[in-house]
Amino acid sequence: MAITKYDKIYTVTSVGHLILIKLDLAKLNYSHWSKLFTTHCAGFDVLPFIQGSSTSEERATEEWTKADSVVLSWIFLTISEPLLERLLNSQPKTSHEARLFLEKVFLDNKRAKTVELIAELKALDIGT
Repeated sequence: MAITKYDKIYTVTSVGHLILIKLDLAKLNYSHWSKLFTTHCAGFDVLPFIQGSSTSEERATEEWTKADSVVLSWIFLTISEPLLERLLNSQPKTSHEARLFLEKVFLDNKRAKTVELIAELKALDIGT
């Protein structure tokens, strides 16, 4: 069997002990999860997968497709169940699409949470 540049990722049997934070909408912890996940991907030389910076020639290979599936599974395994359901419903074809979906969910949620908190603040009565 030929050695490929992505063989290193196939040695990871569980990402749970490497990425200790589960991405959770209730905790609004996307920035922390993203930093850990990006660092993990950098260590395994697969950052182009989640950044979407792979060339079209690379993406056309079976080797790339298999490796991207592994990275996508890492995403699936490091997010909460409600987020996993939302992500699976969006049917991402690549790890890059999955990361973009999750980023959008969290950025949109922060705006909504900000509006909610401002409304609560305005509704408060200031005592004497």
